[in-house]
Amino acid sequence: EKLTFGELGAIEAMLKIIRRKLALNQCDENMEVSWSMMWNITDETAENCKRFIDNNGLELFKSCLVRFADKEELLRNMMGLMGNIAEVRELRKKLMEGDFMDIFCKLMESEMDGIEVSYNAVGIFSHITADGENAWTISQPTRNEVMMRMMRAIKRWPLESRRNINYRSFGPILNLLKAFDTPAAQYWAVWALCNLTRVYPERYCRLLKSEGGLALLETVEADPRTLEEVKTLAHTVIEQVRNGPEKVKAESESNPEDQSDD
Repeated sequence: EKLTFGELGAIEAMLKIIRRKLALNQCDENMEVSWSMMWNITDETAENCKRFIDNNGLELFKSCLVRFADKEELLRNMMGLMGNIAEVRELRKKLMEGDFMDIFCKLMESEMDGIEVSYNAVGIFSHITADGENAWTISQPTRNEVMMRMMRAIKRWPLESRRNINYRSFGPILNLLKAFDTPAAQYWAVWALCNLTRVYPERYCRLLKSEGGLALLETVEADPRTLEEVKTLAHTVIEQVRNGPEKVKAESESNPEDQSDD
């Protein structure tokens, strides 16, 4: 049986490099590559996310955030990894401990690295809020306050934003389409699908179709509980996928004023 990167000790090795760099107060290529690699090998791999947490990775995330707050690529890689942790139901409650929620609230407002940091912060909250009121174990901020801030952040993002992100599967996003009692999480999921199928139609229209996303989006569009802006986005995604990549690309290129190279 093939060993995973995690079983080969990759997480521990990367965290060791990060600890050393923190001690030297250096944010260099080794530091960024270490976070980038962990983002990659935690993607839909719960055991590697757990390994990261068990080896005190969350504290290192905080230390790097405080020490190197102005490093865009570092922040993108770290938030991508946090997003992977948030996708794992039994691990995301760890993100509700300490001051992580305050940190993610601030990062929702961030304009660093285009929309990426804000997008990942809202994504993290989408998974946490979608677990429902009973899973919300902190008094401040309240779940409703966070959902309002999520909605405000999403409304600021240009739909044509170019992305520094790579999805192998839409599984975790498609799960959020069913979160009718958490409209902000549903809004984030539909916005993500609309943006990705519009800006990168060749890749993502096919992926969405192959994973059964169209039927889910049709359910979202038809359901009376769905917010109007979410219905509109869901309809747009369905049209984009049905029209096919060539037409989407042509339409996108004919509207250069909508484009944003964030």
